[in-house]
Amino acid sequence: MSRNWWGVLVSAVVTTLSVVTMSSLGIGVLVGLADDNAALPCDQMPGTAEPFEGERHIPYEGAPHEPYRTMPPTSGPHSPRVVVPGVYRDPVPEELQVHVLEHGHVLVQYAPDVSAADVEALERIGRRHPRDVVVAPYPALGHGIGLSGWQRQRRLDTLDERAVGDFVTRVAGRYDHGWRHGATDCVSA
Repeated sequence: MSRNWWGVLVSAVVTTLSVVTMSSLGIGVLVGLADDNAALPCDQMPGTAEPFEGERHIPYEGAPHEPYRTMPPTSGPHSPRVVVPGVYRDPVPEELQVHVLEHGHVLVQYAPDVSAADVEALERIGRRHPRDVVVAPYPALGHGIGLSGWQRQRRLDTLDERAVGDFVTRVAGRYDHGWRHGATDCVSA
């Protein structure tokens, strides 16, 4: 009888501690989500707000469409295909770039004049944000580094790791087939 009683007591204590621990974790996650999901006001966003250029799908990469008004593009016609976030060694076609942005990701692209050491630094930043960033060369830039999000852009003449990281953390996830968590395009705001 005494052995049975100890088994019931230990089971009750373990169950109670498990419930308390899991509840605490759940509340912590919910509080963290509430704080993390609030969109920053436009005046705290890095880069420049860009006008909306549409969001229609074209039948394939290279299909005729109106030209993008920004370089790199920040919205507009795009491929129905999408690339996953990650580090790419070949340029990503512009029609795929726009679709990446439509999914809330950020593009970190570099021109041919960016040093190998700076490219490695950009790739490290991309790997620190594996769900949010595509890092790739973009010869059309001609010079420097281009950061883009949906309707958001910043150009850097030289690598500034803090500026790149700031752009990624503040811009990624603001838009995913629509503005999220109170974010706006910052153009009409």
